[in-house]
Amino acid sequence: MTGMLDDLARRLKAALPGTVPVLPPEEFLVPAEWEQEDATGTLVLNGERGLHVYLRQKAPGGYVQLHDLQPVGTTSGVFDEHWATIDTIAPTEQAASALARLVRQAIGGTPRTGGPIRLIVPPRTERHGTSVRITQQFSVRSAHPR
Repeated sequence: MTGMLDDLARRLKAALPGTVPVLPPEEFLVPAEWEQEDATGTLVLNGERGLHVYLRQKAPGGYVQLHDLQPVGTTSGVFDEHWATIDTIAPTEQAASALARLVRQAIGGTPRTGGPIRLIVPPRTERHGTSVRITQQFSVRSAHPR
């Protein structure tokens, strides 16, 4: 399963602008816990902290958050299927939507176009005070090794 997640991360990093971080599941809290830095990268004493600071300093164009793959089961005895949840978070809805579109283009097809990775749930948008999160869920199929 880690191989599939690593593959998704590699494909996304290759397709997205270099300024857009792609965070693995274990870095889920990094944006929320981000502490303000000065121009040299040193933490600012009594500085701001949180997602809005991360977006301003580290990811002004937004970022992509990968979640752990959720096993769905074996579909045919030949393939394993997992659900991959991928969030795009940005300061504006326009930026989050643009990232979400790039994610879809980078990793897969649709139920109509096929492919090993398909969008299975329409994107869901959540608006928060300083950011917009678009959540997409994909079906990821992988062949059993021989």
